Amino acid sequence: MSRLHAAFVHLLICVVAGALLFAFFWFQLYPAPLFNAVGGLEIFVMLLAIDVVLGPLMTLIVWKKDWKQLRKDLAVIALVQIAALGYGVYTLWIARPVYVAALGPRFDVVHATDIDAAEIKTSGKALPLFGPEWVGIKQATDPKERERVMFASLGGVDYGHFPQHHQPIENMRDELLKNAQPLAELKKLNPGDDGAIDRWIGRHGAKPEGVVFLGLKARTTDMAVMLDAKTAKVIGIAPFKPWP
Repeated sequence: MSRLHAAFVHLLICVVAGALLFAFFWFQLYPAPLFNAVGGLEIFVMLLAIDVVLGPLMTLIVWKKDWKQLRKDLAVIALVQIAALGYGVYTLWIARPVYVAALGPRFDVVHATDIDAAEIKTSGKALPLFGPEWVGIKQATDPKERERVMFASLGGVDYGHFPQHHQPIENMRDELLKNAQPLAELKKLNPGDDGAIDRWIGRHGAKPEGVVFLGLKARTTDMAVMLDAKTAKVIGIAPFKPWP
């Protein structure tokens, strides 16, 4: 096998492995467009680009006819690649979004690293492993607990970060519809995107007159959660600016 052939085979293996990982994150752990909203896409692309470029390049450099030494060199390259990619995958795994919580006036993306282990234990629940769960929230009835959550909210930690205060999102129908805004407001906030908004709605099997929205607060890019105007059923997350 020639030097160039070996590098090409290595590149092909890296591309296939990267594509499989990307599909897993894009469709499962960070379902689109959450990958963009929380900034995971940039991290993944950077790590994958380094891995895909450096691995074949190192193979191209070290390739030689001395098979005994070559095996050692290739083993080192493989270990370096696996370690780099493994670190990236682990980072994205522990920071995966586990809940999209309806707070009433808005939705919050809650990551696994945002929830204290003590809160998980108190809730008696396990965090979702393969993709975020849509949840509603219920106000604490105990005055001390309500005060604790209120003070936590000053640091950006709201009811969505406390699994013991979650409830089915369907129970929040009236509150969500009361706070939701008409589609005309979303188009006003995104001048020039009227057609893109209508096309997004059409692709999701809805009609513009039957859709309202609420803002989604995310780490990198805030987006709009589209809701059915009658049932408050979540249609999806649309990549449009939800507030001024």
